[in-house]
Amino acid sequence: MARMFKNTVFKSAGYALTIPTGSSSISPEHPVAGQTRYNATTAKLEFYNNSRWNAVAREGNVTIAKDSFTGDGVKTDFGPMSANYSAGAEAQVLVHVGTVYQVPGTNYTFYGNAQIHFTSAPSLGSEVVIIHGLASTTAG
Repeated sequence: MARMFKNTVFKSAGYALTIPTGSSSISPEHPVAGQTRYNATTAKLEFYNNSRWNAVAREGNVTIAKDSFTGDGVKTDFGPMSANYSAGAEAQVLVHVGTVYQVPGTNYTFYGNAQIHFTSAPSLGSEVVIIHGLASTTAG
């Protein structure tokens, strides 16, 4: 039985959220894009992007950034973002419109000009959240 949290505020300071944990050999039988888990074999947080599990952060220093915009029901391009991504780099970011995860390369693309392009215009008043820097590591 699955449980969903929608618009839930979790307490901070002294609390933590536990996510599913499993080894590399034991993962969900039918994973869905956007699922997140902790891989006990690799000791890394990972997410599924329609074809494979990807590490969220690698060894080294990672700088994660967040850009936020508001949909108006008409506009499909948003920016400038605080980083520039070329076409094909969609899986390097996590994008949500409202509380809905967006599928990389299907729901949005990049042109290489610090703009994100959505296939459909985010609805009026919906929050567009882009979390990026997931592939930015510095060894050390």
